[in-house]
Amino acid sequence: ERFGVPLPQVNVRQMRSRWGSCTEHGKITLNLKLVMVPRQLIDYVVVHELCHLIEHNHSGGFYDLLSRIMPGWEERKAKLEGYDFG
Repeated sequence: ERFGVPLPQVNVRQMRSRWGSCTEHGKITLNLKLVMVPRQLIDYVVVHELCHLIEHNHSGGFYDLLSRIMPGWEERKAKLEGYDFG
């Protein structure tokens, strides 16, 4: 609500190489394997994908938005990258 975007459709499924994704039409998909990681890392993935509802790319604007909403996201991302999809 704070950013004036509609609630997205959210799906959870097994994904091979991503923790989450967001389509141009605002449909968010989260990897089922997120249930195996700490909550703070799940929060990072959810916030990352929600930021794509406003900035649908990985531009400077996207990272500025992510940093405003979740300061220190880089540490969470680094921890998440230590988990294996296998």
